[in-house]
Amino acid sequence: MAQPTVPRDCINDLWAHAAAELSDNDKQNINFNRPDKLNILAELHAAAEESRQKSVESRWKYTRKNGEVVIIRDVFEKIVRWIDTFKQVGDITVQYDPAHASLPWAGIHFLLQASSIIAVNDISKHASVVEDLARIAELICRFALTEELYLQGCSEAVCTYFGLFVYGKVIPRTGDQRTMKSAFLTERDLGSSLNEIQTAENDVDRCMALVDRIDNIDNYAELTGLLAHIDKPLRRMDDSLKNIHDNLQASKRTKIVQWLSPEPYIQHHKQTMQDVLKGTGQWLLSDPIFKKWKDDSTSSILWLHGIHGSGKSKLVSVVIEDALARYKAGDSPQPVFFYCSRNPAEPARSDPQAVLASLARQLSCLEPGKPLLKPTLIEQYLITTIVIDAMDECNPEKRHELLKALETILQNSSSLVKIFVSSRNDQDIVLRLRHYPNLEIDSQRNSDDIARFVNEQTQQLVQDGKLLQYSNSKTEIKKLIVDKIIKGAAGMFRWASMQLQYLCSLEMDDDIKSSLGRLPPDLNTLYDELYGFLSTKPGRAQRTVFKNALYWLLCARRTLKTDEFLCAVSVDPESGRIVGVTSKDLVLKICNNFIIFDPQLDTFRFAHLSVREYLERRTEYSISATNALAAEVCLWTMLSAGSSISTQKLLPELGWHANVPQASLEKLQIYADIYWAEHCKSAKEQRSSGNLKKMLRHVLLGLGGARSTIALWNNRLRKHLAGYVYWDGKRPLEDTLPTADSDMSISLLVSCAYDFGELIEDIIEDDIGAMQGANQGGRSPLHIAIRNGSCASLAKLLTLGQQCIEVTQEVVVAAAGNEESGEGVMTLLLD
Repeated sequence: MAQPTVPRDCINDLWAHAAAELSDNDKQNINFNRPDKLNILAELHAAAEESRQKSVESRWKYTRKNGEVVIIRDVFEKIVRWIDTFKQVGDITVQYDPAHASLPWAGIHFLLQASSIIAVNDISKHASVVEDLARIAELICRFALTEELYLQGCSEAVCTYFGLFVYGKVIPRTGDQRTMKSAFLTERDLGSSLNEIQTAENDVDRCMALVDRIDNIDNYAELTGLLAHIDKPLRRMDDSLKNIHDNLQASKRTKIVQWLSPEPYIQHHKQTMQDVLKGTGQWLLSDPIFKKWKDDSTSSILWLHGIHGSGKSKLVSVVIEDALARYKAGDSPQPVFFYCSRNPAEPARSDPQAVLASLARQLSCLEPGKPLLKPTLIEQYLITTIVIDAMDECNPEKRHELLKALETILQNSSSLVKIFVSSRNDQDIVLRLRHYPNLEIDSQRNSDDIARFVNEQTQQLVQDGKLLQYSNSKTEIKKLIVDKIIKGAAGMFRWASMQLQYLCSLEMDDDIKSSLGRLPPDLNTLYDELYGFLSTKPGRAQRTVFKNALYWLLCARRTLKTDEFLCAVSVDPESGRIVGVTSKDLVLKICNNFIIFDPQLDTFRFAHLSVREYLERRTEYSISATNALAAEVCLWTMLSAGSSISTQKLLPELGWHANVPQASLEKLQIYADIYWAEHCKSAKEQRSSGNLKKMLRHVLLGLGGARSTIALWNNRLRKHLAGYVYWDGKRPLEDTLPTADSDMSISLLVSCAYDFGELIEDIIEDDIGAMQGANQGGRSPLHIAIRNGSCASLAKLLTLGQQCIEVTQEVVVAAAGNEESGEGVMTLLLD
């Protein structure tokens, strides 16, 4: 057979150099003399497009051994992109020889044809080969540009080495379809070749770093722009989604999405983003693991994890902003996201079902206010990016449901799905996510962000006059503060922030130096010191506001608006007086970085989950203690709304002030009406003594009649429930409503709904027949107690009404359907 000739028309053609270095045996694998070289790219482009369309129709995907799901359609779109990019190099550079430079594409075309035949029986092998071909196509484009930009300074030997591998290791001999299977490389062969090509690429990159690009070459700006474009992620946006119509009025559309989920996810994101310094988190966006997760044609989870206070939520907000920027550029759909939070005032933020409902709401339209899409939400997008922050704050008893749902989405979707999750290293989450790609935050990774944060915060505190106001050596002490706190932070933003706030309480340079010399090593020790300082400061009113704020944030059943919160924390629980807090800034100053203000939702929050966790470990902030305080304030608010002679007599018994204007508490009225019973229930043993016992008995056992406290409350409640959307809390409230023409005791209904079993005997007295009545929903006291899991009330009803209580089928069904207390309820019924 005649030896193939190698064209060397151009001394600068590195492909020709590479081909010349091949062994005689390798040269047999390439037809250098193909007359229609210019048609190779067009043929490959058409074949790739055809394969892409087939993969869409067939919903082709395969699962790697590590669990990542490769979406084959996305891989073909990359191949098409690299072909188009390569064509642009020829369009920009006149002297570039597209005919000869197109030779390596012949090998890709051949392998693609061979792989397509195998795809009929082995989609996994087909997908694996196509992935490698996409990578090689990218390298051909990248080094075509490298040749133009760096040729005069780059090591020719290295570029030749790269080209040699592309020719010798990738391109098999040409042949007809009957010989394709025998000529086809195994996955191991192709993978090994790709690894060798990667080594050559690394060598080229090292050379590129040693030379300067030739700025004066022709079309330099266009070439460098094209090289930068190669590094950008693939455009994954279906423009046809912008033309969808749902024929709904805006108001109707709003009702539908609110029905799906009322969670203010956008406001949560804005609140998290507001303190993020410019440039923060760039280490994450540029990390190879993150970039691979974002750019790969695989559906996968990336798990960001680290210790408390290390800035996970801020980094999540940076990831969301990065995804939003791609949407604004028209490159991908909007990300869908959720910030979990362990907060009784926002129960949905720790409920897996509510999280999924919010994601569904966001996926239901291209962006807020746009037409609704079909119910098959994810399948309508080329890519779906899901971001969930603080998975560890999701209900630990249920969060496995959320993780399982995300994995199901990952495995079942024929479209590309990228899931980003952050959490602490809780064991159940570790066991579930350890096999996925992950990034752990440590002091090495976020050291630059910590340094930027400490410098910015220190400078701002000094400028605001909060730190070093009376210092004689501001520059020296400021540098000392920055150096010491950066060194001690160990990757924890929260620790650094608390240290700076604590230093603001010191006026003398010597005291600051002394404090810096013994910085607490951990957050709990630091919280101890700061709590001790704030809780013992001079001024009873100030100490009251400080502790009240902590109590309310620990136990509030919904987020309190500013005016409600200021009203609640103003009540002195020992004297019943109003201390008169009129400013949110005053509350923030008194609480000194234990709490923050959320302007997005006009509410107060703990500055960090670690604050809640710290307080929960202190006995004075137990669940029963915090709820007892809230219950007393709510009951006092109710009593003030319908003040009577008996109420005026009660207040002195409590040691409370009797002349508090009703207007002082009216801002808390609606909250008190809806949640007083919940707080009383959660106060548990605290109901059996002290002021709470006296107030609760006064409300439920006091004088009856239409003007009684409980009757007036029940009338107001009917109005409140019309606009009440929290269904879990609504059920027991509705159970307290008697029928319009009934004289049934409201107090009995309340006691059965909220498990005030200790009061039932006093309420019923000699009227045992009251237990046979029904509320407006037709439910008896027994039924109400069972469906609300009120075991103490149920036990009392069964004891008192042995002769008259009938256990109906409805009652048994209610007992069986009680998820939380079903076992206890059934035990009582069977006994």
